[in-house]
Amino acid sequence: MTSRYDAPRAPYRDGMSHHHEHDHGPDDDGRRVEVVGTGEASATPDVVRLRIALTARAGDVAAALRATGALVTAVGAAVRAQAVDPADVASTGAHVQPHWDRDGQRITGYEAGHQLTLVVRDLDRLDPVVDAVAQAAGDGLRIDDIGLEVADASALRERARAAAFADARAKAEQYAVLAGAALGPVLAVAEGGARVPGPRPMAREMVAAASASMPVEAGQYGVSASVAVAFALVTAPTDRSTTPE
Repeated sequence: MTSRYDAPRAPYRDGMSHHHEHDHGPDDDGRRVEVVGTGEASATPDVVRLRIALTARAGDVAAALRATGALVTAVGAAVRAQAVDPADVASTGAHVQPHWDRDGQRITGYEAGHQLTLVVRDLDRLDPVVDAVAQAAGDGLRIDDIGLEVADASALRERARAAAFADARAKAEQYAVLAGAALGPVLAVAEGGARVPGPRPMAREMVAAASASMPVEAGQYGVSASVAVAFALVTAPTDRSTTPE
């Protein structure tokens, strides 16, 4: 959603705006310049979001569910032993499905699955956490996704907005000079979309090797913002200094 701010207009009386002659207020002809500024800010990711699935097969549904439940319990205990906050372990889905014979005529068993999301707030702890999960789940573990992100992106968004506004002002100042004028006050501000990316996925090869070792190259996590700003154009000040006799 686009937000907009319009600076209050100067009061009018008898159709004229009142200002002192020495003030460089907006010209009577309402000249203005409208520009769009963009800005970016980045930081090193400090959070890893790990999405895993735990699956088990058995001859009947109840047995498959019990086996999967045991995996969930074991993995929960393993990550807590690695100092992962219980609030950072969440169930995100579950399923039960039959397995058929090669001809598709007879059910040979059932598979139950449980999806979990784990948040690791220390990149250096990712390797031991993944190893503990792999030890607890064994062959019932599937790693679906590993993403890198920043825990609190609010400071990044503020920096991106500040950079976008500075970019808009710099553009407007250049246009004012080119137009033979000076930059006046802000008349309106309309914020564009601030793009905050989702968790940055790691390479597929790294995900596939997760059960053995988890090297992490954090890189940078970036946020971008844009803003449209309207400035008044005013008469450029003249040098009124006089040379002493």
